[in-house]
Amino acid sequence: MAADEAACPDCGAGSRRVHSRYRRRLLDFTVGGRPTVLELRVRRFFCDQPGCGRKTFAEQVAGLTRRYARHSSGARGQLQEVAVALGGRAGERLGGRLALPTGHSTLLRWLRALLLPISAVPQVLGVDDFALRRGHVYATIPPPWVQAN
Repeated sequence: MAADEAACPDCGAGSRRVHSRYRRRLLDFTVGGRPTVLELRVRRFFCDQPGCGRKTFAEQVAGLTRRYARHSSGARGQLQEVAVALGGRAGERLGGRLALPTGHSTLLRWLRALLLPISAVPQVLGVDDFALRRGHVYATIPPPWVQAN
């Protein structure tokens, strides 16, 4: 069941005026070790807002599709986990064995796009030791909270 209107990704205004329709194919989770391809009939809409630079846009299925994506959101999540564990070429080989084929450069691009966890900023940073002369004399810099006698 299709919605009557779709929202423009740039300005957010709803539109009911359909420009055209096309078929879109997405690779999804495997079923019984075999690839599953979802075939969607997608509508393109006109954006009639005067200030919006976008003339047409395609509707997206929430939780399933993303713009320009060839994999469903779930399949992309699985492949991102493979990329985190194995990286590019090894991830490409495993993805092929899991019936989710994708290129190594795609996996690396998705890996670089992942957000890194925010780590705590260190409050104190100290250098423990250093060499005055290579291999012979070593010295230590005490942390600032230690009082020298």
